[in-house]
Amino acid sequence: MTETSIRESGMMLRVRGASRAVIMTLLFTVSAFAQISPGPFTSAHANLEGITNCTSCHTFGRQISNVKCLSCHKEIDTRIRDNVGYHATVKSKECAECHQEHLGRNYEIVRFDTSSFDHSIVGFVLDGKHKTIGCRACHNPAHVVAADVRKLPSAQLQSTYLGLSPTCSSCHQDVHKGQFSQACSSCHGTQEWKPASKFDHDKTDYPLTGRHKTVACYSCHNQKMDDGQTVKYTGLAFSSCGSCHSDPHKGAFKEACSTCHTTETFFRVTGGNFDHSKTLFPLLGKHAQVKCAQCHQEDPKKKDISGSLGFHITRFKECSDCHADAHAGQFDSASGGDKCERCHNVEGFTPSTYTISDHQKTPFPLEGAHLAVACTDCHLAHKVNAPSTRQFIWAGRITCVTCHSDVHGGQFAKLMTDGCVTCHTTLSWQKLVFSHDKTSFPLRGKHVVIACSACHARPKNSNLPAKYVGLDTHCYSCHQDAHAGQFAFDGVTHCSNCHASDSWKNIIFNHDTQSDFPLTGKHIGVPCAKCHPTVEIDHKPVVKYRPIGTRCIDCHST
Repeated sequence: MTETSIRESGMMLRVRGASRAVIMTLLFTVSAFAQISPGPFTSAHANLEGITNCTSCHTFGRQISNVKCLSCHKEIDTRIRDNVGYHATVKSKECAECHQEHLGRNYEIVRFDTSSFDHSIVGFVLDGKHKTIGCRACHNPAHVVAADVRKLPSAQLQSTYLGLSPTCSSCHQDVHKGQFSQACSSCHGTQEWKPASKFDHDKTDYPLTGRHKTVACYSCHNQKMDDGQTVKYTGLAFSSCGSCHSDPHKGAFKEACSTCHTTETFFRVTGGNFDHSKTLFPLLGKHAQVKCAQCHQEDPKKKDISGSLGFHITRFKECSDCHADAHAGQFDSASGGDKCERCHNVEGFTPSTYTISDHQKTPFPLEGAHLAVACTDCHLAHKVNAPSTRQFIWAGRITCVTCHSDVHGGQFAKLMTDGCVTCHTTLSWQKLVFSHDKTSFPLRGKHVVIACSACHARPKNSNLPAKYVGLDTHCYSCHQDAHAGQFAFDGVTHCSNCHASDSWKNIIFNHDTQSDFPLTGKHIGVPCAKCHPTVEIDHKPVVKYRPIGTRCIDCHST
């Protein structure tokens, strides 16, 4: 005899020493059924009640047979065999360990604690946004894709957790409408749908370089699929730049864009493969720093390519083909017309390459202080018919007053046939070559050492220049008459009759010949003041010289 245990819902029926025949007899005896049946089935298995159905679940010598369970629950059997899903992880257990029967119609035969369930054991880890959604958001009939599960009765289909696919499309709509064969997780994460954090454009047929890296996706992916709504990501044309970009040159070039440009920037052709030195106009000096558009401007004459930059420039041999004449045509009249290259080069318009030795060959060679003067001090702007143009060419003879104002106010205009150089040199304005001896007033004595301005002074409170021509040469015109007009004859006082120019006190007066009273005898040694006393004239003390009495009694008492 063997010992067989029949366990249903924790209730154990032990039968010892009974043969299989006896057990079969008991099972098929109606009166005995009520005694050995553990209890009614759940509603799910209610159709199996009856003593004739015991072997549908039970086998001789065992309480419950997994084989018999799985013969009915084939969808679970399939997943255990395929080693997928939860039941494949617990296939070593008996079905009855989790799903107990004979506990009544309303007993929950499937008691599943979703709050503590570890979803990772079924091969689908819940992370990102999946952590926060309820189970039935995914486990519902709408998402069941397995054909065998979809055949389940409606009630079972509503409650089952079987039949889902781990692919995103089993729950989520494919917004790309089948454009990609790769799994959604190749580009997207579970935390956010946007941005596609795992997507790497460099692994596509069109790696992004240069400025393409910063362009918004929709700038290129702006086409729609046939439904008119879905953004098109695959099948886009990208074999040439023209697939996305319009041709700013309007067909002026037949070469590929990459011949001149790179993806770093369209406006820096020197960064690409374009080499201006291979053209008829190699870029040298400042030309290498000029923006392309400054020379290659829009060509209004080419109406068929309106708006395009003119790259095929036909005139570029002369500076004037591109540059305005900064000198307003002043050099056009030169022999053959002077070229810009005579004074300028491509390193910069300024400073000029025109040298002093070049200037010495002009009608105005530089001498003296002129050699140290900045060019712009003489070649001033606003002298010709152009606001910003300096004057370089003068008509007629160049004289000092061409550049310098006449500080003398024209006093010498008719007297100096050689102009300013009669008195001044180019070495220094202050260093004179003028000789006062050639005037009507030769300088003698003290007059030689005094400053010119002492005699040639600017009139007080006036903007008039100092007077040099037409000055009164009489002494009293500069010096005060110390004798208060005593020696004036016909309104003129001749100081030089008595005084020398080297010193006022150097008296050259001769009493014997220049007066009516020659000095003789004792008179010769008498001091002048004895006879010529100090008197007051016009409220000022003045030595009286004339008229003086010449009689003895006029000086001597009797």
